Amino acid sequence: MKYVFSLMFFFAIHHLLIAQGFFNSDISAMYDNNIDNNYLQITDKITSGLIDIGYLWRKEKYEISTSYTGSINYYTKLTDRTNYSHQFQIDYIQSLDEEGSTNLDASAGISSRIDREVYVLYDHTIFHGNINLEHYLSDATIFESNYYFQLVRFKNLSDFNHTEHNLGIQFSLSFETKTSLILKADYGMKIYASENSTTTSSGNNGYGQGQGNAHLTTNIQTSSPSVSQISGLVRIGQSILENTGISFAAQYQTNLKKESRYFASSYGPIPDDVIFDDHYGYNGLLISLMLTQVLPFNSRVRIIFSRQNREYSSLQAYDLDWNLVSNKRNDKRTVYSFQFRKNFDSIGLSIMATYDYIVNSSNDLFYDYVNNAMMIKLSVEI
Repeated sequence: MKYVFSLMFFFAIHHLLIAQGFFNSDISAMYDNNIDNNYLQITDKITSGLIDIGYLWRKEKYEISTSYTGSINYYTKLTDRTNYSHQFQIDYIQSLDEEGSTNLDASAGISSRIDREVYVLYDHTIFHGNINLEHYLSDATIFESNYYFQLVRFKNLSDFNHTEHNLGIQFSLSFETKTSLILKADYGMKIYASENSTTTSSGNNGYGQGQGNAHLTTNIQTSSPSVSQISGLVRIGQSILENTGISFAAQYQTNLKKESRYFASSYGPIPDDVIFDDHYGYNGLLISLMLTQVLPFNSRVRIIFSRQNREYSSLQAYDLDWNLVSNKRNDKRTVYSFQFRKNFDSIGLSIMATYDYIVNSSNDLFYDYVNNAMMIKLSVEI
């Protein structure tokens, strides 16, 4: 038995010595004059911190890494919104042929989010996995296929527990004219764990002329709420000068099926799209234009413009007095973004500053707003 434990200890130390440790850390400060993205215009300052530590084992044809990532978002004014997250993940990368033209990338992990006070409704745990297969059809053409899933479990909102699946394919092409083209298609679906139920009654209650005994029939109808969505993306990149590039992207997404899950409150039922506002809530076209300029001293500037039309599937539009305006909420979201980044590669340090100006035009006046957000971030990679 002592021999077995000694052997196990030897192999543990051996693997620890040949493993390559890594450490990444971010700290950022952001000023946002509309953190809720609505007409109330609530201002706050958010300080965020992140650490990512792990080990990497390298072999000739594959790599395995394990990592822990922890983060905090601290709100200066509305401190109850402060939240924490933790994630453990394992990654596996392998070349499937001698030439290295076909590569497999897989990962699996568990993450959790912890909130404060009334925001503990958002506390949840996610089990996730991802498989990506990359194949070089030629030096200038790459085909990728991807499958991703996540199992989401809420601590205090069990009715919103769900499973999400996503399948995607992508072609990447490059040309001698220094032009790149990306074509991407995705199919995603979100399935809630519990059913919706609706109760209806029919028949007579035994009152009125000619009525006999009361006879009521109760019907209970159940359904499994879910949403499925397809999306397609085209991105074209072009090098203009030696250190200047421009890219244009267009993406359209549409729901094939949409059945919402509702949260009961004193204000009435609130649909999931209001609580989470994820991409499954709306259809629409997103276009973006990005200019990238590489500067001296290992620095870079990006200017980005994007506009998205969001046609919500299950949300109505109201004025500020809660009068119904339209049966369909429709937003047009325009974002102007400026980014500056400088790397100090010799010490593994980078600094990034961003400014976003957001205009959201909506037929629901509560969500008709303007937003300014500024952030500076310091990153360390060892």
